[in-house]
Amino acid sequence: MSFQIMGGFIIKGILRLCVVCALMMPFSNVQANYSLASIIDGQIFADHSAVMLIIEPKTGSIVFANKSAAKFYGYSISQLQAMKIQQINIFTEQQVAQERKAALNKGQNYFVFKHQLASGETRTVSVYSAPFELDNRRLLFSVIHDISSQRTLEKELWHYQENLEELVAIQTQEIEQKRFGQFILSLISIILLTGLLAILTLLATRLRTAKRSAQKDSATLKAIFNGIDDLLIFTDNKHTILNANRMAAQKLTDIETLKGNNIHTYMNNVSSIGQLDNECQFSGMKGVFWGEVNVTTVTDEADKKIGEIHLIRDITQKLKIRQQQRLASTVFSATNEGILVSDNTNKIQAINSAFTQITGYQEDDVLGETPAILNSGRHKPSVFKALYENLKNSGHWEGEVWNRRKDGSIYPCWLNISVVFDEEKQIEMYVALFNDISLRKQSEQEMWLQTNFDTLTGLANRYHYNNKLDQEMIRASAENTRLAICFIDLDRFKSVNDTLGHNSGDMLLLEAANRLKACMREVDTVARLGGDEFALLLPGINNLSDIERLAKKSLKALSSAFKIGDQDVFVSGSMGVTIYPDDGVERKILLRNADSAMYQAKEQGRNCFEFFTHGLHEQVKARSKLGNALHKALKNNEFTVYFQPIISIDKKTIGCEALLRWHNPELGQISPAEFIPICEELGLIVEIGEWVLREACKEASQWCSQFNGNFFVTVNFSSVQFVRRDIAKLVKNVLHEYQLSPECLTLEITETLLADNSPNILQQLQAIRALGVGLAIDDFGTGYSSLSYLKRFPLSKLKIDREFIKDLPDEHEDCAMVGAIISMASNLHLEVVAEGVETDAQRAYLAALNCDYIQGFLYSKPLPKDEFDHYLKTFFEQ
Repeated sequence: MSFQIMGGFIIKGILRLCVVCALMMPFSNVQANYSLASIIDGQIFADHSAVMLIIEPKTGSIVFANKSAAKFYGYSISQLQAMKIQQINIFTEQQVAQERKAALNKGQNYFVFKHQLASGETRTVSVYSAPFELDNRRLLFSVIHDISSQRTLEKELWHYQENLEELVAIQTQEIEQKRFGQFILSLISIILLTGLLAILTLLATRLRTAKRSAQKDSATLKAIFNGIDDLLIFTDNKHTILNANRMAAQKLTDIETLKGNNIHTYMNNVSSIGQLDNECQFSGMKGVFWGEVNVTTVTDEADKKIGEIHLIRDITQKLKIRQQQRLASTVFSATNEGILVSDNTNKIQAINSAFTQITGYQEDDVLGETPAILNSGRHKPSVFKALYENLKNSGHWEGEVWNRRKDGSIYPCWLNISVVFDEEKQIEMYVALFNDISLRKQSEQEMWLQTNFDTLTGLANRYHYNNKLDQEMIRASAENTRLAICFIDLDRFKSVNDTLGHNSGDMLLLEAANRLKACMREVDTVARLGGDEFALLLPGINNLSDIERLAKKSLKALSSAFKIGDQDVFVSGSMGVTIYPDDGVERKILLRNADSAMYQAKEQGRNCFEFFTHGLHEQVKARSKLGNALHKALKNNEFTVYFQPIISIDKKTIGCEALLRWHNPELGQISPAEFIPICEELGLIVEIGEWVLREACKEASQWCSQFNGNFFVTVNFSSVQFVRRDIAKLVKNVLHEYQLSPECLTLEITETLLADNSPNILQQLQAIRALGVGLAIDDFGTGYSSLSYLKRFPLSKLKIDREFIKDLPDEHEDCAMVGAIISMASNLHLEVVAEGVETDAQRAYLAALNCDYIQGFLYSKPLPKDEFDHYLKTFFEQ
């Protein structure tokens, strides 16, 4: 019977020990299922049958105690929570250390201490402890189990075993001494031994069961340890990794590699994305990830730190979400688009600052209202009904609507609405983004006007005219009618623009546009194609007399005087006319025909109109062929420089004008009057003009040296060259290249260049004069305001146009004009060159007026280099 009782105590003790181990499992990982704080504050801790204490490890103060602890120790809960564990544990610090060492050697996760009850009674207890943090405090969770009975039972068992051995020895001795009753005593011994064996077998079985249970608990704890989704790493005091769970091995590296490494080797510097002290980056097998680290200190019985448990939670996705939320919040508040968020009943829940800036409504004005507060009244209810129906079906709508601001003003906006659905596909909220597109619509209108209309005159431009022409050709074809296309170019406009300035030219163009519009019918189109070119589109005309009437009316309007400032300016128009479908059925052909007819009108004396003929087309082809040949002329050495003498009135000094000549193998000799304007139009004059300068300076260098400096050469320069090149720099380089004295070179320029009135042109001319190179104004007296140039520009010579020379000395007006020019030039210290002198009478009259230089056929026509060289030798030998 005593064996059964003892066995029962042992079994109960083992079972209670298992229960305590099971109780410890939920608290071994505070964050595995629920927080320890909630357990302490709830009924689980207070009413649990196990004795539980929460202890401050550094001071030993009992922070919390449950009812079972009060019952066991005989103190009330408040008394226990006012005590320290040292008042209950009667072990000395040395005994406590020994017990911890013994537990460590045995691999136990519990300690055995002597605790004194309130009654003074001493009990042997097993203590299961685990550290944890609560409200940033490090505490020790302890479960206490009374094993006094178990220890007493163990002692009695050992005592009984010793007595049994003594009894067996006595029995054996008595059997040896007394053979009598041997059989009975042997039988008794066998029975006793059998009973003892049965008891021991039972105890062994129960111990094996307890061991299997403990192993099962250990495996369960290990499974929980490895099953946690977070990284668990145990380190020593030097942060060396001693153990880690499976997740740590997956994220960082395998456990065997982890062991022995410092945990900080896997940590990177904290980036700006981590906002808390315990957030940092980790370098793992699969790249870098962000972790939230909670470190728990592990201490021994003496409250000495023996290591740390690092709980690392991967928060990479959490930080991305946080960053996205922060970005979304920034976008919401900082975007220029107005944002409105409403619930499933369409009541406004939130707006951003851009909403207030656009609409004028503050947040207090619209919260709880519907977006109908912005309704402008321009849209029918059916429009919004269709809008919300579309949102319900597709979840998105965007388009242009008109809204009303708080001040009542109406504005267009581009609205973009998206629906947010919940998990059950029900509408949860509406998110609307919109922006004020008033400026954009205004810009679109302005862009349309700029694309289709001329900014100066307000007439249709080339693009709009071509589109209109295409439309009218389709209509004319359908209605079997004719369509007239007219090109108009203003005669002498370039001279007006060059002499009076661009502002005056613009005023003239604007007035010309108004006059042309006044001459046209409502169905007609007037366009400005560019510069001084206009175009008319006359639909529905079948009678050529109607075209002639409109053409004459237009030209008459253009030939009347234009009031520009204080001056009356006279221009005229040259008009070319082509007919659809008689002259062509394609826009490109018709436009080309009108252009050809316009040039024919110019050749007919201007201020007239011409209808297109096929002969004009051939002339256009010839002009195009001439342009193509010019592109190759310089490369093929087709140009030649001729020199015409310029002789001083006393015949002591001689110079020459370098003149360009062109002979094409296919086209023959071409006049400069034909190819120079084309060179300027194509931009070839820049390259060709530089070639002429170099050729002239190269030859002049030899002649200057040969005749002791009593020689000079003049070279013509186009305004195009000054616009596209730095002529001062070019001249300086060429003079240096051919070692030509600057005094031996004069550049001839026209009034067109001076009329530009550009600071860049003036700077170049001043730089040229600073080199010592002369500047001569060509064809002086043919412009409107030539006298002003003599004052503003650094000129050294002026050349009187041949128009004033040819009738000398018989034409009195020309004599007066030439005399005035020479006298004025003399007062301004300018040298004068008279062009086109052909007779001795002209030379004698000019000499009497003290003209400085004579140029013309009287002395020689332009000569090639070799002939001019012979002319010079003959001249200086006289």
